[in-house]
Amino acid sequence: MGFPVIERPAKSYGSRRGADPRVVVLHHTGGSGNVENEVRYLQSNPAGVSIHVCIAKDGTRYRMVGDEYAAYHVGHSKVGSLGSPNMVSLGIELINTGSKGNPDPWPTTQVDSTAEQVAEWMWKYPMIQMVTSHAGIDTRGKYDPWWFPWDRFWRLLARHISAMENK
Repeated sequence: MGFPVIERPAKSYGSRRGADPRVVVLHHTGGSGNVENEVRYLQSNPAGVSIHVCIAKDGTRYRMVGDEYAAYHVGHSKVGSLGSPNMVSLGIELINTGSKGNPDPWPTTQVDSTAEQVAEWMWKYPMIQMVTSHAGIDTRGKYDPWWFPWDRFWRLLARHISAMENK
């Protein structure tokens, strides 16, 4: 659609073992905020963390793990009843420092690109039952994405879904 997509494959991913995506999980990177550093880390890191899409503040999307694979982004989760959380989820990592003391702003371009990506996934995978924060499903105290403008996100998501339905 409207935002640039750059392929930057991650080395760490696994099989969905036939599971359909049912959850979309939003995260923030929590690092320096430098796009290149954050993307490079998500491509290859000692912890094996990976993500399906990383979205920069200008809305550019970095496709890192194909939807047909499990990315390793959820860890300990409350969605265990759906199967392994990584096997049933699609993840978006948002470039943001996640600073609690001095909140990093969420530009409309980044939030809009996120809403557009989620709408595309919801259209493609009708089994998606939930869109949530990492904090919303984690069992070990994650707090991301910190200060995310959910109200703006939901309005933009509704607009993108409506536009897809009217095509």
